[in-house]
Amino acid sequence: MTPTPNQSIASIAEHFQVAQADFGFQQTGSVITILVKDKDPTAIDSVLVDGVKLESSGDKVFNYDMGQEISVDVSLASDSEHSDTASDPLRHVTSHTFPVQNLSLPNSAVAQSSSATRTRIRYQTYIGSDFVIAPPPCTGAFHNVTPFTYFTGNGRSWDADSDSYKTRFDSIITWGADPNVKKEVSVGESQVVFGVPPFDYVVEARATASSQSMQLQTTVLSPEYVSFGIKQNVPNPFCIGADGINFDLHFYVRRDGVYTLSGNYLPVPYHEVYARDNVDPSWRQILRGGSELFICFTPLVGNVCDVNALSQRSAF
Repeated sequence: MTPTPNQSIASIAEHFQVAQADFGFQQTGSVITILVKDKDPTAIDSVLVDGVKLESSGDKVFNYDMGQEISVDVSLASDSEHSDTASDPLRHVTSHTFPVQNLSLPNSAVAQSSSATRTRIRYQTYIGSDFVIAPPPCTGAFHNVTPFTYFTGNGRSWDADSDSYKTRFDSIITWGADPNVKKEVSVGESQVVFGVPPFDYVVEARATASSQSMQLQTTVLSPEYVSFGIKQNVPNPFCIGADGINFDLHFYVRRDGVYTLSGNYLPVPYHEVYARDNVDPSWRQILRGGSELFICFTPLVGNVCDVNALSQRSAF
């Protein structure tokens, strides 16, 4: 039922039957709608998109918007409960799975995205302010006198290509017969200034934190999709004993740009995530979030801030 490359249509409708239910499938643009009519009142019917179960919007109507996803696999399943034991041979489960192409995207975009040979995902953190006041417990080769001791920030807003950042973690995916994922990581310099910035101050000390905690672990490699985790905990080099800029995240990325991102991160300071491939070199946003609640990094106190749980699925 997937449209051929020459089809120029805005909608499509199909009807599927499994042993315990009738499924009516309709697609308009990127929106999929599925209606279920039971043939067995004891059956449990479900709709999955790429393995994720959809919740009914009412009266066994299921909706899913593909957004910018190139394609998805839709599974229609009906499970007849003849017993309470899932392994019972009398229990009857039937299903039907089929691919769906996004009708809202031009066919040229589908072909282009599927031909990528390299994808780069960039995870950056930065401090938006030019200067932030140093907490009293931070000590080192400088005078820490409140309120005259500051750390330098990055003085910017969202920008994937900026050379000013606290941490940068790039994951580079190579597609094809010999797929792999490699990392490129770097940490920005930290400076301590004394005075009344931005009017009158001197730089008292400079240091760059270690990138040792910035780790990548690949779990699945295939020509069309990869799965890998990235994590870090990079502290301010002048605040010994404080928590650092940290995250622990997992990516599943398909060659056509569909991805899932899950895990957790401490939303301090600002976090920005972008992706691009060799077919379209412009950065596409995946995540922007965070704040400048620097009490989270106060030495000797411990982490008093909650991490943010993250779970999203989309396409770039």
